[in-house]
Amino acid sequence: MSNKLHVKQGWLRALVFFFVGMVISGLIASIIVSVIMSGMFGSSLIKTNSIPNTMILYVLDKLGILFCLWYFRHVIDELSVTSLGFKWKGFAKDALLGVIVAVLTISLGTFLLYLGNNLIIRVDNFDISNTLYAILFFIIVAFVEEVIVRGYILNSLMESMNRWLALFISALIFTLWHLANPGITLMAEVNIFIAGILLGVNYIYTKNLWFAIFFHFAWNFFQGTILGYHVSGLPIDTGFLQTITHGPEEITGGVFGFEGSVFAAFLQLIAIAALAIYYEKKYGKRLINTVTPKKVIIEAEANETEVSG
Repeated sequence: MSNKLHVKQGWLRALVFFFVGMVISGLIASIIVSVIMSGMFGSSLIKTNSIPNTMILYVLDKLGILFCLWYFRHVIDELSVTSLGFKWKGFAKDALLGVIVAVLTISLGTFLLYLGNNLIIRVDNFDISNTLYAILFFIIVAFVEEVIVRGYILNSLMESMNRWLALFISALIFTLWHLANPGITLMAEVNIFIAGILLGVNYIYTKNLWFAIFFHFAWNFFQGTILGYHVSGLPIDTGFLQTITHGPEEITGGVFGFEGSVFAAFLQLIAIAALAIYYEKKYGKRLINTVTPKKVIIEAEANETEVSG
């Protein structure tokens, strides 16, 4: 049996994984939507924007790429999915930091919008069931997107190139993933790219996902469920607060939500700079302990044996 890795280069493996995963996900999602629209399970699942329906459709849409993640990690890399960065011991503070940075960024942005008379927040009727659904939904979104983009793609890219270049490319892929979101604008695309950098700046130093997962969850939950913004263009009707914006969409974010605002870009860039300085001081020039696929190790050992022979 050959010990050669099917896709040895990390950058190529990352890109093949992403595009194959997206194609398979698209095919599976199309089949599922066709079945639903046929009336077998009722078409209301497609026509309504409730949190439970949105959550179900999101999970169905991501089944294909999640299967590809498992296949690439187990079969090609011969490693576990947990090796992508799920160690909790020693990283609980990073998780808490992720929540703090997310909430602080959105709070400051909301305050700036309020000062500029671009924002009105009203108390709405609290709905506990929608809130619980939103918590579950945003946990799923944070886990799925982080294990795919930061966990596998960024991890693989870092095997082939400088960590900052890998982070840049992973942020571009993260942006591509959101181009079909409703109400997206050029400013929103820029902000999603910056968010991709912010979500990965911890990972390129720690190879751990908990900062990104907790940041991602807190970012979506706080802006959507607590403050009432649209989240990446998706209306999140949880009945807690209602946010009404007025003014240029480059300032307010428009129908895309706070993520489409210039304030989001400005505050995220500050957060990236602060985190980069913090982690550079904390970890310095130490090499990251990248987990190398077993087949690469076997191949390297075989080459060394041939040379010595």
